Amino acid sequence: MEAEGVMRKRLLPRSKQAGEDASPASRSPVTRSPQPGVSLLSPHHRLPVPSPSSSSSPVTIWFPYTRERPWLTFTTEVNLLWWLALALSFLTRFWRIDFPHYVVFDEVHFGKFASYYLTRTFFFDVHPPLGKLIFAALGYSTGFNGSFLFTTIGLEYPHEVPFVLMRSASGLAGSLLVPCIYQIMVELGFSHRAAFLASLFTILDNSLIIQSRVIMLDSFVIFLSYLSVLCYLKFYHLRHRPFSGEWHRGLIYTGLSLGTLLGVKYTGLLGLGCVGLLTLCDLWQLIADTTIDLLDFLLHFLLRGVYMLGIPLVISLILFFIHFTVLTNSGPGNAFVSKPFRNTLIGTVETTSEPIHLSPNTTLLRYGSHVSLKSTDALCWLHSHPHLYPLKYPDDRGSSYQQQVTCYEFADINNLWEVRRPLGPGGVAGAGSDSHDPVRNKDLVELVHINTSKILNSHDVAAPLTPTHQEVAGYVNYSSQFVPHLEWRLEVTGVPDGSPVFHERGKLKLKLIHEHSKQTLACTGKRLPEWAFQQYEVVTERDVSSTTAVWSLEDVVLPPPSNATAWAEEERLIREKTQNPGTGSAKSEDEDDDSQETLNFWEKYVELQVHMATAHGNLGEHQFGATPHNWPLMGKLLPYWLDEKGNAQVTLIGNPVMWWVASVGIVVFLAVTAVHLLRRRREIFDLPHAEFHQWWTSGSVLLVGWLAHYLPYFLLSRVLFLHHYLPAVPFKLMLLAAVCEHFYAWLKRFPRTTLSPIHTLVSLSSSLRHLLPRLRPVPHWLPVLLASHS
Repeated sequence: MEAEGVMRKRLLPRSKQAGEDASPASRSPVTRSPQPGVSLLSPHHRLPVPSPSSSSSPVTIWFPYTRERPWLTFTTEVNLLWWLALALSFLTRFWRIDFPHYVVFDEVHFGKFASYYLTRTFFFDVHPPLGKLIFAALGYSTGFNGSFLFTTIGLEYPHEVPFVLMRSASGLAGSLLVPCIYQIMVELGFSHRAAFLASLFTILDNSLIIQSRVIMLDSFVIFLSYLSVLCYLKFYHLRHRPFSGEWHRGLIYTGLSLGTLLGVKYTGLLGLGCVGLLTLCDLWQLIADTTIDLLDFLLHFLLRGVYMLGIPLVISLILFFIHFTVLTNSGPGNAFVSKPFRNTLIGTVETTSEPIHLSPNTTLLRYGSHVSLKSTDALCWLHSHPHLYPLKYPDDRGSSYQQQVTCYEFADINNLWEVRRPLGPGGVAGAGSDSHDPVRNKDLVELVHINTSKILNSHDVAAPLTPTHQEVAGYVNYSSQFVPHLEWRLEVTGVPDGSPVFHERGKLKLKLIHEHSKQTLACTGKRLPEWAFQQYEVVTERDVSSTTAVWSLEDVVLPPPSNATAWAEEERLIREKTQNPGTGSAKSEDEDDDSQETLNFWEKYVELQVHMATAHGNLGEHQFGATPHNWPLMGKLLPYWLDEKGNAQVTLIGNPVMWWVASVGIVVFLAVTAVHLLRRRREIFDLPHAEFHQWWTSGSVLLVGWLAHYLPYFLLSRVLFLHHYLPAVPFKLMLLAAVCEHFYAWLKRFPRTTLSPIHTLVSLSSSLRHLLPRLRPVPHWLPVLLASHS
């Protein structure tokens, strides 16, 4: 019994054992509360603790904790991948954006246009004003007065030119492109992993980095194109709340982004077309919704048209109103607009209603005269000789292999040219071609070299030392493939259009505008090699206001007339009419001397749009132009700048691995989608319906976006460059990220192939590891290219 009692005692819980061996007071838990009247503080800090038996009232807590929820709180989620992508984007676009300290590629145009805005000088450009106004506003904010005209590629920037701030505008647009790409992927239903991958592809693309670091418009165009798509996708997700305030705001944001896009470049019409295709698909879905009556559907259609077409039109009118308001002074754009348009500009000399003073020492310039032209900038004479341009230059560029035209520092018989009327069709002399009629301002003329009989010509061949300008040569008719462009428009400073030209040795200043290319004859001041006897280079350049394009009329020799008395009387009458316009017209018959007609805003707006469209289609060929079929695989690169003192250079080049793989990714997407469709046709469902629908529709949006920004260029006959392809590049990079995610999700279903995506990423990373050190100097203009970069 004793043993049984011991065993029973061992099996009982400790509380039972304590109950048998102790008093009730000793049965409290091991961790006991303080006994009444006892404090846990040290003797020096003890306070009396009231005993429950001493008072019947409950214990009072002085500072109770409120459980009410604060009414000014908010909760938020931070997407670290989104912020990481944004940080990397800013880092790659802004690092060393100040290098090089020289004018790069088309900075010669858009920087010059910004300067024209600051000096309020009227100019003509084929692009709308918004991008150039942004550059001008940034220059104005720093006190830049527009005195620097960005005349030549490679020209060093003075310290007063805020070129870093102006480049930063492009850098900001390029940086904000990345979060747009991320968000578009999310709006299309792809995972955040795929969205970050697409952003990373965009961040690491060299061509997008380069374009974000120069004073050009393309970075704005790319960013605003994708912002427009993003705004419409966000609006699309509000389709179940039609006509709500948020629904209207979505359409307004889409219209604003499209309007600003078209305000930068008219190539933004491709972005408008892309959003338009999404809109048509949206409306096609609405037609199938039987819960929407006809009136509501028409309202859907009308509001989309008002917001997405009306807002861009209003923005365009506002921008051109600012454009006309700022550019009030006569300038190089005068040659592109009508006389009533020019009459609205300050400083335009268009009328002979006021007497014109002619020095008695001046002589009437006539056709058939032998003249010499001296560059007022390089102080040399327009010259030619029987020697030809080299067939190839040391850098492997080809020439026209035609007769050299140079600028010679000394008086020479080879400096003489005959001024004659252009030949008619087929090279037949036109009526009056053998007469010695007066040469009038803005006449089309031909310059024939006296000693060699070669006619001054310019064509789409790069100049020997300045490949961004066109070569000037004496035309040699090798074959019918060499089409001559021999006509030059003679523009005399300070002489009304159509007025006879009177000259005095060395005092008449003129320009020769090549009629085909609209470029001006200029001397660059660069010495040609030994094959041209160290004479100066002559080119045509786009800036018709350049100081290097001004020539003075020096020697004028005219064969003695058979009837000198009649010529003298004719010249006296012409002189009188020119000095006293009230006695008769000294202008051409098609000119109205006393016309002071001007245009209002609407007429100027329409005329300028017509001229812009015409000039945009007439842009000639260029040595570095590339056809669209060369773009996807980066078949032809585009040099932006080359340091003449070293080997630093800027070349527009994409990331070859990503461009090539992304091009293959387009084919893979089409192939995979076709396989899925065929298998689903046979009721083999590899993917759930919702997952396949998201893959098919979202991938098609990206494919259509790429096609909409690429295929239309095949229809254009104008010169195109690699940077025209850049708005299409992020679409195919996003499609590549979508294909990667699709294969990753598919391969995860098979345990034995789970390492395949890892193997693929390792292979791609290995390729990039070997390639990136060679590409790293390209987007960030490292001043020295080493042998390891080749």
